[in-house]
Parts: sequence; C-alpha cells; structure tokens
Amino acid sequence: MQHIMKDNFKRRESILNGNLWKTILIVAVPILLYNLCNYLYGIYDMMVVQKANIGDAADIVVLDQIKNMISTIGGALATGGGILVARYYGENKINEAKRCANCLFSISLIVAIVTLFFIPIGIPFLRLLKTDETTIQNAMGYYYVQIAILSITTINNTFIALEKSKGNTIKIFVLNFGVIFIKVLLTTLFAFGPFENVTITWLAVATLCAQLFLFFFGLFYLFMPNNILRIRFKELNFNKKDLKIILKLSLPVFIGRFLFSFGKVYINSIASSVYGKKCVGALGISNTMAGLLTNMINSFEDGGSTIVSQNYGNANGRRIKKFFVINMIYLILLSSIGMILCYIFKSEIANFFAPNDIEYQEMIVNIFKWECLDIVFTGIQAVGLSIFYGFGKTKITMSLSMSQLFLFRIPVLLISIYWLHIDYEACGIAMFSSNALTGSIAFIMAVIFILRLNKNPKYSDLFISNDLAI
Repeated sequence: MQHIMKDNFKRRESILNGNLWKTILIVAVPILLYNLCNYLYGIYDMMVVQKANIGDAADIVVLDQIKNMISTIGGALATGGGILVARYYGENKINEAKRCANCLFSISLIVAIVTLFFIPIGIPFLRLLKTDETTIQNAMGYYYVQIAILSITTINNTFIALEKSKGNTIKIFVLNFGVIFIKVLLTTLFAFGPFENVTITWLAVATLCAQLFLFFFGLFYLFMPNNILRIRFKELNFNKKDLKIILKLSLPVFIGRFLFSFGKVYINSIASSVYGKKCVGALGISNTMAGLLTNMINSFEDGGSTIVSQNYGNANGRRIKKFFVINMIYLILLSSIGMILCYIFKSEIANFFAPNDIEYQEMIVNIFKWECLDIVFTGIQAVGLSIFYGFGKTKITMSLSMSQLFLFRIPVLLISIYWLHIDYEACGIAMFSSNALTGSIAFIMAVIFILRLNKNPKYSDLFISNDLAI
C-alpha cells in the first residue's frame, strides 16, 4: 500500500515540478496508445464487415453516431468530475478529492441505469432521428447491445477519469491490452469461425465482453483499500458543493458534445437522402481513417488538461504558460506529419477498405482528402482545448463545439448541396471548413487567454497562492 501511495505522489510531483517535455509525454503517450488500440479495433470491425460480408458498414456508422450522441452524458460527467478531482489532487487536498470521487461515482451509477431506458424505446427513438428504415430492420440487435455497452462504459469512463486525474495513465494503457485482446479474439472467432448467420450484432457482443473485463477490473480497483481515491459504499454521496461544481463543469461539456453528435447524425441523414447510403459509409470510413491522427491529438489534449488542472490547483501559473508552448510544439509536429502521410497514402487506405469497388474507393478518397487537410487545425484546436478544460472553462468548449457544427459545418454543407450543387464531395468540404475555422478560433482564444493570464484579477493568485474557485 505504501509503495502505491509513493508512486501516486511521485507522479503528482512530476506533474507539478518535473521536466515538462518529459512529463507531457509520460502522461499523454499511454493515453495515446490506449486511444490507438481502441481505434485499431474499430478499424478491425470495419475490415471484418467488408471481408466477411456480415452486414453493411453504413449501418455501423449511423448507429455508432447515435451511440456517441447518447454517450455524451456519461462522458461529460467524467470530464467535469475529473477536472475537479485533478484540481483538488494538485492542491494536495486528498480528502476533498476522495469525497469528490465518491460523488462522481454516485452520479455515474444513476446515469448508467438511466441509459438502459434507450433499449425499450429503440425503434421510435431511431425513427425520430430519421434513421434509414433498412438500418432499423437489419441492425436493431447491434443497437440494443451498444446501449448495454454504453451503460457499462459510463462506469469505465469514471474509473479512467479518476486514474487520469492522478496522472496514472500507464495503468489505463496496460488494461486496454486486455480489452483489445478479448475484442479482437472474439470478433475473429465470430466472423471467421464455425458460426452461421453471423451479423454485425456479434461484433457488438465482442465489444461488450471486452468492456466487461475493464468494468470488473475498474470496480475492483476503485474499491481497493490502497486506492488513494477509494470508493466506499458508505461514502457514496451527493455532496452539494461537489455536485454543484461537477454539474457546472459537465453541463456545458454535455451540451456541446451532444449537439455536435446530434449534428453528425443529422448530417448522415442529409448525406443518405441526397447522395445515398453509400455516401454515409464513405463518410464514416473517412472519419475512421482520420481517427488515427485525431485520437493521437486528443491524447495530448486529455493528458494536457490533467497537467493544467493539477498545476491550477497548485497555483503554478508560470508552469501552465510553459506547458502551453511545449504542448503546442508537440501537437503541431504530430498533426503536420500526420497530415502529410495521410494525404500521400489516401488511395492505398481507400483500397484497403473497399478493395473490390473502384467507385466506392473514389468516393472515399474524394471525401478523405479534405479531412487530411484539416488535421493540423485539429491539432491547434487541441492546444487550446487542453487549456480551457484544465481551467474548467467548459462554457468556452461548449461554444466552440456548437459553432463548429451550427455556424460552420451544417450551413456549408447545405449551401454546397442546394446552392452550389456540389456532389458528395460537399461532405468533405463541410468537414474541412468547420474544423479549420474552429481550430483557428480555439487557438487564437487560447493564446489571448494565456497572454492575459496573470493580468486577469481572477487568476492573478495563480502566481502567488492557490485558489479553487471556478
């Protein structure tokens, strides 16, 4: 137990006082590998659908977007709660951090149970979202299992958020190897084994089994006596102070992510009605291909917000400014190299996903080339978001998400379709324009925020003392 406590405080000391070039990598790289593994088994699912001919990739794309929309509730709570716990932890208020962790876990339990109500209302809910009837007829089993997965991952996200708040990202990465092994093993067995009448529902069952592994381990660790943020049934609570701050932080995150995900569902419905279901599949594949880089970029954003939160709690404003510059260098290098490589190999990647369909390959390439161009803007957006999340400025992140979709993406798509009469490539153009504009705005806002940090009376104490106010 003393060894584990020593490791926890060693990581805290590194985040607060260690070499930032090294610290950013120590915190971000395990998250990067975790996200990369999740990305790769998503790629594997898409490949299996194509190779084993067990369903329509477009059905997976549509239902996954709907699942992502629902998942914003639990994800937002984990983000808001993790910010607060990291701040308490950085301030060395361990009892407060533990109390907040128990409050977050209590809320997550309720959300996990409420999520299951999307199962009995599944068909009318999908029709309300104008989901294609063929998807409803062919893939309801996949939808039902995905909702069960969402309930479980609500708890998993809480476990991950609490570990991330301590900077313990290596444990997240190691555990994910178990998740990946189970997922790939079962998916391969279901798709290419002796089973008959296999559908995409079986792929969701494989994911469910993999997430259950993380779920049971997470519960075991959360309740362990030597966990510095131990969860205990008798300490589960809805502490008014913690609840108020968690909801204040989480609500804007939820609104921003929910509306953004809802907008993606809306865009899929437009693309399906105007260009056909095949376009939705090509758009989904393009997003999946770009996901390799965006997941890496988001890892530095997630890890960075933890570093900022702990240093905010420790009143270390100068270190936050230094972090901003170093994180910017890392992300610009990563996104620039990724953009070049993706653009060079776009045709080869499209051939991997659609080896026997030249027309489909062309559609994928023409959409994906636009996504390649916006990867750098995604990188500089992450530079800004890591600062805003770390400071609990979730209203700013919400505004950016809403602007990205409702000011830049949907209007550009509708203008391209109904005014400029552009073909399916309009989907890629809309993605590029919204990501480029939002990324630029987020970065400029973050630079202004950092430059004015010690001149703002609300944050001047960061340079002389600590303050937990939000």
